[in-house]
Amino acid sequence: MSYTSYAEARMSHMFRPTPRKALRPPTRQLALRPDHIASANAALVLKPGRDDSAEVGYCIEQEDGTPVYTVTGRKFGDRTSREFRDESGLPLFEIHRWAVLSVPFYWYLTLPGSDRKARIATVESQTSLKGGDLKVSFENIAYNPDTKDKGEAQKGITLMVRRHGEALRLFDIVDGDRRVGEVRESIRFNEKLFLTKKSRRQGARPAMEIVVVPGVDASLVAAIAVILSDWYFGSG
Repeated sequence: MSYTSYAEARMSHMFRPTPRKALRPPTRQLALRPDHIASANAALVLKPGRDDSAEVGYCIEQEDGTPVYTVTGRKFGDRTSREFRDESGLPLFEIHRWAVLSVPFYWYLTLPGSDRKARIATVESQTSLKGGDLKVSFENIAYNPDTKDKGEAQKGITLMVRRHGEALRLFDIVDGDRRVGEVRESIRFNEKLFLTKKSRRQGARPAMEIVVVPGVDASLVAAIAVILSDWYFGSG
């Protein structure tokens, strides 16, 4: 399918317009892994695998195909979580999903091999239904208590993931008055449509494009993209 036909098919579906924040860097760096903070605007592509028991359940690449991160399948080995790794295979953190009736959509991140109670980030839905916004809370490892502006010296950070559109999945990662990241269903990197309920039931997951602004941890935004893909397109 050509880029044009895919775009036309998507745009033919109605969507609900919602004001979006401007895309710009945060007032202070935001990170779980400071060594992965973007120094310039970064464009990545999340490509899902077909087998959730495989070692590579997701691959996150640069637009030219250069690997940046891999994520294990949710059912790989004897684990019930996903392991998020850098391009060398070094584990950075683990992504867990906690599903109970009172909190049906809740995820948390831990360092590799650490106790599950030692959470470095949590992601929770703002509704009991599938869809809507997510709240991302984490301890900012890039926190600088010596900053001159004490209003910016926040160690505990909350970001909001705002959904836009109905047919073409588009999510903004919002920090206060600005958009510091973006995850959107790709037009360029998908060969088929995922518009039908049948494709959803079959667990089909499209490629997603990721945008990260300078000053933000790319691995954090990529982890959010993995959670969004699982949540909206099947295996989560």
